[in-house]
Order: sequence, then C-alpha cells, then structure tokens
Amino acid sequence: MHLFQVLAILEIVVMGVSGLATQRQVLITYPSDTPQSDLDEYKSAITAAGGEILHDFNLIKGFIAKASTEAIDTIHTISQKYAPTIEDDQTITTQEQDH
Repeated sequence: MHLFQVLAILEIVVMGVSGLATQRQVLITYPSDTPQSDLDEYKSAITAAGGEILHDFNLIKGFIAKASTEAIDTIHTISQKYAPTIEDDQTITTQEQDH
C-alpha cells in the first residue's frame, strides 16, 4: 500500500470516529479489471470510517455502502488506478407506481 493510500485511509478513520458526518447510501462500481484485493481495501476503509457495506455484487465489481460523504470522496481519491463510479443508491422501476 502506498503512503498516500495509508494517509487517505487514516483520514477516513478519523472522520468516521468523529461521528459528525451524515451518512448516505451509494452504489460504487469499478472497472472489470480491478483486483479483488483493491476492492477489499476500499471496503475496509469504509467500515473503518464507521460506514457499512450493505451489499456486494458478484457479476460486476462493486458494492453498495452507507458512509459519510467525506469517506466516499476519499475512496474516490485512493482509487487512482481503478477509478470508481459512485452514485446515490436509489430504486428504479420500469412501471409507473400508484401513489
């Protein structure tokens, strides 16, 4: 692990421990050639910051997480070689729903 990545993970941990950050639920996906060891590192950083991995995907490289905005931004920063796509997790339907 590079020094930059270690410092970024420490930043996530400090933010998570502070408990001041509001959490949001996001879908984080990575390119198909991203090593599993890198995904494990990113997920560990989220949980170390007080976040939670809600779902792991098997067919695509990615997961759903609930974490602070700062932790999510830092994950984007430490994922330099394999840039993630990060978007808010939401329900999408193909049918109109009655309200």
